[in-house]
Amino acid sequence: MTGVYIDDGDIFNSHDVVSLFTNTPIEKCLDIIKTRLEDDNTLKERTKLNADDIIELLQFILTTTYFSFRGHIYRQIFGAAMGSPVSAIVANLFMEWLEKEAIMTAPIDCKPKFWRRYVDDVLEIIQRTAHRNLPIT
Repeated sequence: MTGVYIDDGDIFNSHDVVSLFTNTPIEKCLDIIKTRLEDDNTLKERTKLNADDIIELLQFILTTTYFSFRGHIYRQIFGAAMGSPVSAIVANLFMEWLEKEAIMTAPIDCKPKFWRRYVDDVLEIIQRTAHRNLPIT
């Protein structure tokens, strides 16, 4: 068994995405998924649908969400619907893309020594000096 050690010059951070499903940017997700489908050399072995067909279906599913509240029917206009089976997959693909982009583009002194994510919760270890250089938001 291997352990994770925090050195004196390190800081342990945790992050949580607030309301992941309802804050998932649908159009960006569709772009990410389309790119992944187009890059998948085995897609034709698993389905007769092409990437555009799948994206068209996903767009319909993700942009036609309705719910009722106090006798009124509303259309969800942003994010993915909570409780929809496809929402978890789409949100996870977005988080995977986001973390890869964040880690790849982070300045070298801010790159995490340790990074683990479960759905929308992230644990990381970075150098304490990097933490001091980060803007406060």
